[in-house]
Amino acid sequence: MLMADFIYLTKPIKKYSSLRALDVGTVISRKPDSIYVLFLREKLKVEIPIEQVKAFDISKVGDRFDFKICDRCCRFLETKIHFSGNRLKKNNVITNRPSCKECRKVKDGVQIPAKQKKLWEQKRPKKYSLFTCPLCEKMTIVGHSKVVLDHNHHNGKVRGYLCESCNTGIGRFDDNVAQVERAIGWLKQK
Repeated sequence: MLMADFIYLTKPIKKYSSLRALDVGTVISRKPDSIYVLFLREKLKVEIPIEQVKAFDISKVGDRFDFKICDRCCRFLETKIHFSGNRLKKNNVITNRPSCKECRKVKDGVQIPAKQKKLWEQKRPKKYSLFTCPLCEKMTIVGHSKVVLDHNHHNGKVRGYLCESCNTGIGRFDDNVAQVERAIGWLKQK
């Protein structure tokens, strides 16, 4: 199987106002002066002049390289400038977040108001007590397993405590009910 040709826009195109500089796309076909491209973020297929794009080697993009593609805005960005460190991997190698700092602010959304957070901290399950996650119904021991305060990232309203795994899982769906419903449909397949 051949590796797809990947490009990014060098500057915005007036004709396609939703496209931005550094948007990543894959080449569908070529003409002498233009190319037909599928842009990832917008899922938009357009024909554009070849001088408005720059090709790159997809195998040389990511945490260990100078450039990385944001998993949300699908832009070709400098790794050290636009991505925050996330955690240490083997051999103390830092892995960066998959989304750029700008997209991360949107994903993190509205924080829990301080007053509300203080009230909920008083309700936090006590260390070494038993906790049953309301989603997965797994019973754990607080302190041996992490229990976290879940909230709506659109309005900051607290929903309650969950096990860390469930909180991370629903967080991947960005508080988007339609995505969760598609996941349920997927799980119901035979």
